Amino acid sequence: MATKNPVRMFTFSRRIPVLFALFLTLFGCGSSDSEHRIYEQEKVLMGTVMKIKAEGPAHDEQQTRSAFDAAFRLIASLESDLSEWQEASPVSQANRAAGLEKIAVPEPVITVTRKSLDIGRITDGAFDVTFRPLGRLWNIKNRKTPPPADSIAIAGRLVDYRQIELDTLEKTIFLKKTGMEIGFGGIAKGYAAWRAGELLKSRGINNFIINAGGDLYVHGKKNRQYWTSGITDPDNKTSKKPVIAFQILKPCGIATSGEYENFFLWQGKRYHHIIDPETGYPAEGMKSVTVFSEDPAKADAYATAFFILGYEKSLEIIGQDPSAAFIMIDMNGRMLRSPNLDRYILVLKNQDNF
Repeated sequence: MATKNPVRMFTFSRRIPVLFALFLTLFGCGSSDSEHRIYEQEKVLMGTVMKIKAEGPAHDEQQTRSAFDAAFRLIASLESDLSEWQEASPVSQANRAAGLEKIAVPEPVITVTRKSLDIGRITDGAFDVTFRPLGRLWNIKNRKTPPPADSIAIAGRLVDYRQIELDTLEKTIFLKKTGMEIGFGGIAKGYAAWRAGELLKSRGINNFIINAGGDLYVHGKKNRQYWTSGITDPDNKTSKKPVIAFQILKPCGIATSGEYENFFLWQGKRYHHIIDPETGYPAEGMKSVTVFSEDPAKADAYATAFFILGYEKSLEIIGQDPSAAFIMIDMNGRMLRSPNLDRYILVLKNQDNF
C-alpha cells in the first residue's frame, strides 16, 4: 500500500506502512459472485487514510454503507479520545498535568494505556508510550543532523513507561514526572482497526480488510478464498512486486515497521525514525519487521518493539506470547521468521500470482 503523509492531528512517526494491498475510493465496486459484492470506502482519520474493504450482500448496499459509516464514526470518536495532537483530548490533558495531578480519562484511553503498559513490560521498554519527548527531538522529517548528545540524554530521562500510574477502577491516569508525555501513535491505529472490525461483525459483515494507514486487520475471506497481501521490498520500495506474498489464514492484525521510508543521511550514516528508547538513537540491525497477531493493537506495537529488539529477543517474546508471529528482513537481506508463522499465513508458491 502506498505510504501516506501524516497530518498534525495524530502522530505515527515511528511506524511506516509498507504492506501491499489494493483499495479504491469508490463505494460498491467490484464483484465476488452473484449474491455478493466487494464494497470499498476510505476516509482521512487519525492522521492517515483509513480504508475498509468488505464482501457484502449484493442486494443490500444500504446495509453495508450504514455499517461502514458507523465504523468510520467510531474511529473518529477514538481519535478524539486518543490523539495527543488535539488540545482538548484526554491524552493532551494528561500530558499537561504531568507531575501535577491525575486526570480522569474515558475507557478507550484506559484500555490502550493498559495494553501499552503490558507490552512495555513484555518488551522491556522497547515499546514505550512515553517516547514522545525523544520523538519530538529527533523529528526526522525536518532534520539534517542528529540532535546533540546532551539533548538526547535530557529527553531520554522523560521516557519511562513505569512512571505512568493507571487506576482502572477510578479511570484515571497520572504521569509522575513533569515534562513526560504519552502518545499512542504506535498502537492506536491497530486498536481502532480492531474496534471497527468488531462493529462490522456486529452488523453481519464478516469478510473484510481494514487498512489503518498501512496496519491491516484482516477477517474472513473474499469469494471463499483467503485474502492475499505481501511485504514491500525494503531495497526497492517503488516496486509493485512484494518481496514475499502470502494468503492470510486466520483473522489477524498485520503491521510493518521499516527503516527506509523516513530518514536522513549525515556523515555517510543513515538516521531513521525508529528510535530505541534505551539508547536514544535509531535502532540498528533490521530493514523491516512485519508482525501478525490476533490482536491488531499488539501487532502494531510489536512491530516497533521487534524492530528495536532484533531476532533473538523477539523470538524469546514469541516463545512467551505465541499470539503473535513475525517476518524480519535484516541489514544483510536475510529473511527471518518465527516458527509459528504458518499459523497465520501461507506463502504463495508462485509469487507472480500476487
